[in-house]
Amino acid sequence: MRKNYPKILLIILVSVLCCCEEKFEFNTGAILHFSCDTLKFDTIFTGEKSSVHYLKILNKSGKNLNINTIQLENNDDQFQLNINGQQTNSANNIELRKGDSIFIFAQALLKNQAENCLRTNSILVNTGGENQRVIITAYGINVTKLNGTINSDTTLPAHTAYISDQGITVTKNAKLTIEEGVAIYFNKNCGLNVLGSLSIEGELQNPVSLQGIRPEEEYKSVAGQWSGISIGESSTDIAINYATIKNAQSGIACQERKNYEGNIRIGNSKIQNHLFTGVKIANMDAFVYNTLISNCGNACIDIDKSGNYTIMHCTLANYWSSGYRSTPAFVCHDKNSNTEFNALVINSIIYGDHQSKIECDFPDNESSSLIFQNCLIKNNITEHQIFSDCKFNLDPMFQDIPNSDYRIQAESPAKDMGNFGLLMLYSELETDISGNSRTEDGNPDAGFAEYKE
Repeated sequence: MRKNYPKILLIILVSVLCCCEEKFEFNTGAILHFSCDTLKFDTIFTGEKSSVHYLKILNKSGKNLNINTIQLENNDDQFQLNINGQQTNSANNIELRKGDSIFIFAQALLKNQAENCLRTNSILVNTGGENQRVIITAYGINVTKLNGTINSDTTLPAHTAYISDQGITVTKNAKLTIEEGVAIYFNKNCGLNVLGSLSIEGELQNPVSLQGIRPEEEYKSVAGQWSGISIGESSTDIAINYATIKNAQSGIACQERKNYEGNIRIGNSKIQNHLFTGVKIANMDAFVYNTLISNCGNACIDIDKSGNYTIMHCTLANYWSSGYRSTPAFVCHDKNSNTEFNALVINSIIYGDHQSKIECDFPDNESSSLIFQNCLIKNNITEHQIFSDCKFNLDPMFQDIPNSDYRIQAESPAKDMGNFGLLMLYSELETDISGNSRTEDGNPDAGFAEYKE
């Protein structure tokens, strides 16, 4: 008899545990709690899988529940679910203990439609009563792949979108024209390599956008997502108007150019948040106006070698916060006395969070010159013949530095400090980047944007 004690005790123990085990209740109509009421996907490219979002379902009822069904309301294959570890858009009889939770992971793969539009669906959860609902939304942009070599004159038509996951090269004898409202999204280490000509023709209400391939909110200020615009040795004509160029390794960068030729013109643009340099130009004539260049790991503008460099009504604001930076906002080098280097910076703001914002090799020959006129500058050198009617080390009072809003406030020392005569010579400067008149309240303000209440 004693030999059977262990078996009897084991049977009793199992019976007790089974009796103590709480049952899962069916069809209770219990209310479950969700970690959110909407799964919102940011802008998504058609034909490309989105990032994964998740929903957490919690049982706070105090009872063990059986969830009858979890399913997509419209199973159109544009949203894909993983329910409690299973890749499926519909699951039945899911046990959820009191105080416990399960996860649903969602991903979008949107189909191309006639127009860009908002796609919606819902996750329905039922415990026996009415369905509980979590909405899913995703805004889909129709995109076309754009890769490889452009060998002849090519135009990207207005209001179209492209993905480049291998890079684009414009050959020596070709011209790429990008019309207003075009958006190009580049994958990591991909960019636009220009050996010929480039014309970006954005408009005030419809700028051209060049950026990384990740449009989600958390990537909006992550530098280094793509390589940027590269200007090659043979490139002769670059024109950029109303463009937003952001989050690259370098925004616009000349490669090693041995000969002095060609020109580049940048107007009414925002070149922001680059891992290295915002704009680097060498051995070209350059005209940059009504443009914001901000938050770069190195210089905002770096000009070098022979060229006539004219920078008017620009704001160079370097508050780089993604790592160590020692480079000033404005850099120019003219170490070869045989070069013809002429730089003129007028009605501009050069500022940031480091003491010295200018690093220059001052011209040492009669054929070169460097002048800063009517500029607000943060710099440790304030007395030099290169400065004319400038203000130094006065806070420009930008609107909102953390959110990269570098328009000035009403009390800014940059207000009304610009050279009025400049506007008579350059019709492009009569209005700022937003189309606001520079003359209706007196002298123009320094910087890319006129103050407006």
